[in-house]
Amino acid sequence: MSGTPLFSSARATLLRWTRLVPGLFRHDPLFRYASIAAVLALIFYAVSIGQQVAGPDAASSAREKTAPVARDSQGSAQQGSAGTAGNTATAGPPAPGSPGAPSATTDTAPISPGRTLDHLKVEPAARDSFGTMP
Repeated sequence: MSGTPLFSSARATLLRWTRLVPGLFRHDPLFRYASIAAVLALIFYAVSIGQQVAGPDAASSAREKTAPVARDSQGSAQQGSAGTAGNTATAGPPAPGSPGAPSATTDTAPISPGRTLDHLKVEPAARDSFGTMP
C-alpha cells in the first residue's frame, strides 16, 4: 500500500480549507477574532524564543550601550553607577529612614497589618432584595 493517496487527499483537504479562509474571515466574527488571537500568540511566542536564544544579558547590555553619558561639573564624561554625585537625574529615591526620605504618617486605619481586631465590632449586613424576584 502506498502513501500517495493519503497525501493527495490531505493536500486536497488543506487546499479546500485555505480557500475558505478569506470568506470565513470576512463573515464569521468568531473565526476572525480567533485567527487574530492566534497570530498575536505566534508573535509573542516568536519574541520569547528570540529572547531565550539571545540570552538574559542581551537586553541589559543593549541598554548599557545606549545609555546617555553623564557629565560632571568639569565637563568630563562620567560613566558609572546611578548613585554617583554627578548623575543626579538617574539617582533613585532616598533610602527609608534617611534624612531625605518622606516621614511616615502617624494616623493609621483601624484595620492594618500588625493591629489586633479585638476592638472592632462586626455587625451583619442590612437586608436587601438584591437577586430576588418581586
